[in-house]
Amino acid sequence: MIVIGRLRLKKIIIAVFFLTAFALIFSKVILQDKFENAVLQLPSEEPILSFSHASIVVPPYSQWSAKPCSYPQPTLLAIVHSSPSHILHRRAIRQTWGSFPPGQNATIRTVFVVGRSKIPKVQQRVELEAKQNGDIVALEIVDTYSNLTAKHLAGLRWGLKNCPGSSFIMKADDDVLVDVRRAIKVLKSSFSGNILACRIVPEGTSPRRSGKWMVTRQDYPFQEYPEYCSGLTYFGGLPSIAKIYEAAISGEVPYLWIDDVFVTGFAAQHAGVKRLDMGVWFARTEEEVIKWVKDDNENHPLPWIVAEMSPRHWPSDALSLWSKIIMKS
Repeated sequence: MIVIGRLRLKKIIIAVFFLTAFALIFSKVILQDKFENAVLQLPSEEPILSFSHASIVVPPYSQWSAKPCSYPQPTLLAIVHSSPSHILHRRAIRQTWGSFPPGQNATIRTVFVVGRSKIPKVQQRVELEAKQNGDIVALEIVDTYSNLTAKHLAGLRWGLKNCPGSSFIMKADDDVLVDVRRAIKVLKSSFSGNILACRIVPEGTSPRRSGKWMVTRQDYPFQEYPEYCSGLTYFGGLPSIAKIYEAAISGEVPYLWIDDVFVTGFAAQHAGVKRLDMGVWFARTEEEVIKWVKDDNENHPLPWIVAEMSPRHWPSDALSLWSKIIMKS
């Protein structure tokens, strides 16, 4: 009986040992899993990646890109960002604010920065358009949202290299109406110093975390953007633009594919270029512009210099809009 009792006791001890060891291992696995889940489910306010400072490779130009500015150099070099398929947009700008008739007190040169299209027929049409008009800065990169910063810098580099005697550079989108004559008057009368003139987007604007302009937390891990310029249109003297460009390609500025924030925010700040708010010269809505155009009793010039136009009116109503602006200016 004593032998049997000892054997049973030994078996019980061994069983308790294995059960205890199994429980410890199992609890460790459970705790580790909970810890990993906790790490993966960080609050959305916390940055999860450091902000990269990578050198940017500015894309090369196609052989059929626009030729350099001739002498005398233009008062204003307009660098317009355009999608390959926006042939009508470019045509509307050429017929309206993108050129001056001879005899003006100021001159303008307009070029369109366009990347490659993935659609062969569209690309062929762009190449033909470029040869016919000589005003397309064609890039050897695909025209996509992810390449916006590279496209922006390629346009600035072209302007600095090919039109070094220009008084001012304007960056604009191809869906904007600009009263460039009045813009030049305002710039000449009140523009001085190391600044960008634009409609300022104030510090504290949140990145979009969904939709076509989605900025992931890998792209930008913080909750707010610094102050920057609306990319619709901005103006700068060549020295200021050159400083911003050099800062942008230095590898010392946090990279972001949202070009407005990167170029006029991060790079401008790094270069010491301040932003001058021209918001009063930007139409709040296009309805205000259309109301002014349709009002036959309105005898005053267009109250604004810059207006973003939707597909309802641009480029289809470009000539009628511009005709009244010219008549009242």
